Amino acid sequence: MDRTHKKRKRRGIQSIDTGIRLLEALENSDGPLALKDLSAQSELDPSSAHRYLASFVRCGLVRQEADSRYDFGPLALQIGLAAMRRLEPVQLAEQALPELVGETGYTALLAVWSNRGPTVVRWQRGRDPLVTNLGLGSVLPVSRSAVGTVLVAFLPAAVTADVLTAETRRETIDRDAFERAVERARKTRLAFADSSVIPGLAAVASPVLDWNGDAAAAVALLSPDRELSRASHPAAAALRELCDRLSKDFGARQLKAAA
Repeated sequence: MDRTHKKRKRRGIQSIDTGIRLLEALENSDGPLALKDLSAQSELDPSSAHRYLASFVRCGLVRQEADSRYDFGPLALQIGLAAMRRLEPVQLAEQALPELVGETGYTALLAVWSNRGPTVVRWQRGRDPLVTNLGLGSVLPVSRSAVGTVLVAFLPAAVTADVLTAETRRETIDRDAFERAVERARKTRLAFADSSVIPGLAAVASPVLDWNGDAAAAVALLSPDRELSRASHPAAAALRELCDRLSKDFGARQLKAAA
């Protein structure tokens, strides 16, 4: 009897394994999917897929849009954010945000690269409240944001290429200007964005690097102060100093002097 119990435990629960295929189909898509597409990609008949989706909607793993398509729900977002925050570099960078906000007075955010692109995992408000629709789980544009630029600069092209290609299909990108910004970010460990990304707000971002020199995360400062998007701004220097210190703590090799 004990052997039977162990065998069942190893085998797992087949219905959960089946339902996971629907979640994997959503994870591999660029956006919400209709029932027929989900059932086809997960190799389930539509009636079975619908029953699983109904359960996922009830618990918040999936939500149903007004047009009846399905996408990840709030519980999926919370699980994903919790998993990313448990990565040690992300945890320690998150703990450093209050210090940065206290020194600069500006709002700070922490972002990591996900399969959707630069994703906000922490938000630390500054002294002056900001009016913005950004929040936890928000995905920033790759080519137009400071965070996107600095993450592309310090991640392998194989990691970022698919998301950047998808963005190119959605909007026109000045590739030459973007490549110049990426190259500047590699030299200075800073990237900037004006108010075209977040209306009324300028931004500066710097990477938190791991032992291999890859970006584990990016930290950004936001402010209505347009001067923040200049390399000479004192807050930009404070941001880079903090990220360099964290990078060294995580084993990043000797950082080159910033240009």
